[in-house]
Amino acid sequence: MQPGIILLKEGTDSSQGIPQLISNINACQFIANAVRTTLGPRGMDKLMVDNRGKSTISNDGATIINLLDIIHPAAKTLVDIAKSQDAEVGDGTTSVVLLACEFLKQIKSFIEEGVHPQIVVKSYRKAANLAIKRIKELAVPVKKDDPDEMRKLLERCAATAMSSKLIATYKDFFSKMVVDAVLHLDELLPLNMIGIKMVSGGALEDSLLVKGVAFKKTFSYAGFEMQPKKYKDCKIALLNVELELKAEKENAEVRLDNVQEYQNIVDAEWDILYDKLDKVHKSGAKVVLSKLPIGDVRFYESEQQLDHPGKVYIGLLKIPD
Repeated sequence: MQPGIILLKEGTDSSQGIPQLISNINACQFIANAVRTTLGPRGMDKLMVDNRGKSTISNDGATIINLLDIIHPAAKTLVDIAKSQDAEVGDGTTSVVLLACEFLKQIKSFIEEGVHPQIVVKSYRKAANLAIKRIKELAVPVKKDDPDEMRKLLERCAATAMSSKLIATYKDFFSKMVVDAVLHLDELLPLNMIGIKMVSGGALEDSLLVKGVAFKKTFSYAGFEMQPKKYKDCKIALLNVELELKAEKENAEVRLDNVQEYQNIVDAEWDILYDKLDKVHKSGAKVVLSKLPIGDVRFYESEQQLDHPGKVYIGLLKIPD
């Protein structure tokens, strides 16, 4: 009888049987012990430092497990469980990891006694069906036709999710803000449209919800003190072009015979810039936002006698497509 041929990459470690199952369970237990103390309102935060020296303080299960450098293949499945819970629900990441590890802990003695894993899986599936049936009996129906009742329910859910976070003391304040932000989305609930801008200084109660687009940018050009800082019902121009003289490429080569040719090139560059500014002016836009750099356009305008008072230019913004 010829021996079987197993095609494995060189250096691959193959392990199976009850010892490997017990090793998988033990590896998951180490992960559970790392996040167990972060559960609940009295949970403690974890301070983690990566190999680049960046420190992170959090008690969120998905964040902690994602930052852990997990090598064991079975323990890595807990990372996927936490990520799935975070993506689907947004809360309970620590709970699902601890529940999964506790289930594994309870079956460890059965595996050691020789019970087949398929029997254990079948039993857990039956228990899951019974648990889902009981949950449906205890579930409270949501009255979507009553906006006030729906809002109160959402605020309570948001406050519960914040009970174990650093902002638990201000959960009443932030729960209302979170619900306001979510209710401004459409039916598809694109949560990536909700952004958070962190500004140094101030208290937590100084946080506010901007029902629109917000970005942190300072005015640094000459004469900005005289510019208006507030507009109402104004036109906004979103550009993907630079409003400054472009630098030549490193490998660019221009051969000239006389000074006049050089002056013609310079004049052509300025004409291109003036043409852009004139089109912006004719559009009637009061605020100009660009993904590319914007130079001192006020200087350009005065040189060309294009005095456009009251216009704000802001460049180098990350504008989504």
